[in-house]
Formats: sequence, C-alpha cells, structure tokens
Amino acid sequence: MNKLITKIACAGIALTLIAGAFTGCKSEKAKANNTAALPSYTSVKDPDGSLAQQGKIGDTEYKILSKESYGCYNKDRGYYIDQLEQLDSPYFIVITSGSKTVDGHDINIVDLGMQGSTLVIVVEETDNAGTTFQSPEAPCCVLEVDHDHYPTELLIVNTNGEVFNQISA
Repeated sequence: MNKLITKIACAGIALTLIAGAFTGCKSEKAKANNTAALPSYTSVKDPDGSLAQQGKIGDTEYKILSKESYGCYNKDRGYYIDQLEQLDSPYFIVITSGSKTVDGHDINIVDLGMQGSTLVIVVEETDNAGTTFQSPEAPCCVLEVDHDHYPTELLIVNTNGEVFNQISA
C-alpha cells in the first residue's frame, strides 16, 4: 500500500511540475517595435509650427548647430553630452542615429520643450534624405545649451516615440 501511495504522490508532483512549466513559467515575449506615444510637454515652436534655430526654453538658452560645425564620430545610436575644456563652456547634446551602411540617412531636431524640469528633444530620422557622410561619421544633430541653466534631466525621442539612450562619447 505504501508503494502505491508513493507512486501516486510522485505522479501527482510530476503532473504539477509539467503543468507549471506549460502555464506559469511562460514569460511575455518582448515586442519588436519598442515605441510609445510622444510625451506631453510644453513646446517652444512658434504659433505657425516652426522651430527657431536659437532661443530660450524657460531660463535655458539653446542653439541648434549645423552638422558642418560639429563632427559626429560615434557609431552607436543614442546621445551623449560634450563640453569644451573651458570654464563655463556650453553643453553640447549630440544625438546620433548610429552607423549606417548606405548614404541618405539624416536626423534633425524638430521640436524642443519642457516637461517639468526635463528637457524634451524630439528628432526626426529620415531615409533617402540625400545626405552623404564621410567615414567614420554618422548622422547626427547637435543642440547647444548654456552652462548656467542646464536642465535637470533629458528625454530624447524620435517622432515615432522611440527613446534615445545615453551613450559614452
């Protein structure tokens, strides 16, 4: 009788483990498209919808630099913060699309704004833009921000809602 009870108990435990493996141990698969809706923020665009190349966001002065004035050599996708080796030098927020295998890709700042103490930068990435990059450059855009009023946090997203992560320079 004891052997029968032991076999039934072992069979029950085995069925429980197998059922758990098929039901409770499944994890959700990551979605291939890691996008979200654009965050809500107070934009600095003009009433006609255009973004000035330089201006103020709250107390922070900004300037969108031309691609010719700043070389982008980082092959990773994301952003990094650069600064000249001078006292009170402005900060340069460099946003890069990462290395591309063919010419024609571009990235541009299309909106800026504040969400509390967070500076929100919205960029648009385009294919077939007709731009060419000299190796080892990669498509990038640069925002200069004054030293004295640097924002507490940064949120950089593209127009599809994809967030750019901070990378090393």
